[in-house]
Amino acid sequence: MAVITRTGPRGLRARLRALSWSVVAAPLAALCVGLALVFAAQWLYADRALPGVTVAGVDVGSLDRAALRARLGERLVRDWAGRAVVASYGGRTWRTTNAALGVTPDAAAAADAALGYGKGGSLLDQLSAWADALRGQADIPFAVRVSDGALERWIAGLAAEIDTPARSGSLSVGEDGLVGIDPIVGREVDRSGVAAAALGVRALGDREIALPVRAVYPEVDDSGYREALARARAIVTPLDVVAEDRRVSESSAALAGLLVIDRITAAPGELAPPPAGAVAPAVRYRYTVSIDEAALGAWVARVAERIDRPSVDARFGVSREGALSVEPGVAGIRVDQRAFAAQLRGELVTPAGGVRVVAAPSTADATAFTTADAERWLPAMTRTSSFTTYFPRSASRQANIATGSSQFDGVVIRPGQTFSFWQLLGPVTVERGYAYAGAIINNRSDENVIGGGLCQVSTTMFNAVAQVGYEIVERHAHAYLIERYPLGLDAAVFLPGLDFRWRNDTETPVFLWSWVSDTSVTFEVWGLPTARTVTYGEPVQRSFRDVPADQAADPAFPAGYAVRGRDVWRTRTVTAADGTVIYRDTFFSRYAPVWGGPAATMTVR
Repeated sequence: MAVITRTGPRGLRARLRALSWSVVAAPLAALCVGLALVFAAQWLYADRALPGVTVAGVDVGSLDRAALRARLGERLVRDWAGRAVVASYGGRTWRTTNAALGVTPDAAAAADAALGYGKGGSLLDQLSAWADALRGQADIPFAVRVSDGALERWIAGLAAEIDTPARSGSLSVGEDGLVGIDPIVGREVDRSGVAAAALGVRALGDREIALPVRAVYPEVDDSGYREALARARAIVTPLDVVAEDRRVSESSAALAGLLVIDRITAAPGELAPPPAGAVAPAVRYRYTVSIDEAALGAWVARVAERIDRPSVDARFGVSREGALSVEPGVAGIRVDQRAFAAQLRGELVTPAGGVRVVAAPSTADATAFTTADAERWLPAMTRTSSFTTYFPRSASRQANIATGSSQFDGVVIRPGQTFSFWQLLGPVTVERGYAYAGAIINNRSDENVIGGGLCQVSTTMFNAVAQVGYEIVERHAHAYLIERYPLGLDAAVFLPGLDFRWRNDTETPVFLWSWVSDTSVTFEVWGLPTARTVTYGEPVQRSFRDVPADQAADPAFPAGYAVRGRDVWRTRTVTAADGTVIYRDTFFSRYAPVWGGPAATMTVR
């Protein structure tokens, strides 16, 4: 017969309390047992190393101090002094010994470290140390001592052989053109790393150290230099400029003058980052290369000047017998400088192998007076005027007059065109046939002036042109009166400031021709008759001035000969066929007095 017991509220609570206590009591009991074991183990190993502890790989677990030191001495310390330390880097080795480095073992410190392992800290720290020891993961570094600074000196010696300073890349323009100095990444021995490797050992036996060496980056490294160098080299690539049959070669040194090279601070992320572990400067720089616009314009102008071939108008020639002929004109070419500069801005920065060949944009420079024009006018041309002046016999003066006169022979002055003596004469140089001869400088004769005598060319031409009736635009008098010229009708020229100019104010072309002997020069004017009448009034002379007593003698005049100074007016009247006055010119001259020095008999003019 079954018995059913009914439990009340109080009985249920009692049973629950009993069950809860049983659940908590079991782990708590286990923890207490564990703690008791830990404290017992700590007590048992108070003077011994924990089980499983190693020093530099040598098992010293459960050994007391004496046994521990004995084992370390047997395994790690014996014969330590002569053991080799070999450092290596880049295929080289450096050999030394522990004794030479001043490295000595410290067995006592190693024993203390082994005995003290897992004995301090919190309870959790001690439990963790026991766990590591029992798993074989409690390895204590071997303790060494360093004395006398020998290790530091050895490391310094290694660094002296290995360290290389970094060198920044550099771009500049020198006398010979572009100068580029490549950057060098330096290197330096990580001294603290070497010391740690030498001392952080498992034993003092023979051992090798792979030297830790760091890269040292310059302020301008390859990433801040190489692109600029390539651009600069492209710009200074030797260049041939061609236009039709013309060619000009430019060297790298000449093109280097176009470079603008700047060294600027690099923005973050602009350059390639150095590799991990490298020593990098606090501030990094980079180079930029551009083209100097002003220099480019000047260079283009110089090249264009060498390439340009100005057109040459057709000319006329006159034989000794007076027969006329035509010298054909020659078309020229002219570089379009603006288009050429725009073209070069792109081409110069584009890399090119070898010599770069650039075709310069050019246009034809047509002749103003063509061969066809000359041939059409040839039958109608006739000599309309001729004028001759004379000069003392002088080889140098004759050479200058002949050379100067020939520059104007056959040159056509077109209808409406203004003739300029200096514009057509060209440079007065020894290379062109001119010699040193007498000329008037500051109101005195100077016998050592290159081209002396050219005023005789301009004076003769002036009289030949003026008597046909063409417009005289510019004429100047000499500083003193030269009696071999018509009074008041001389025409001095001098650079700078004094030119002789006249205008062809007719509707037909005109040209000049000259004849030169040892003592005379003749200019002829050829064209169509103008039907003009030219008359000159008598010279008006006023304000005569005697030679001052303190005036120096002029070497061009003989002693006792003097020419008074004066003001002279000459009037030219040009009349058309119907009697209309076209020009009434008054040519004014102010002449200074001049003389050759005192003499017994004086001649004054």
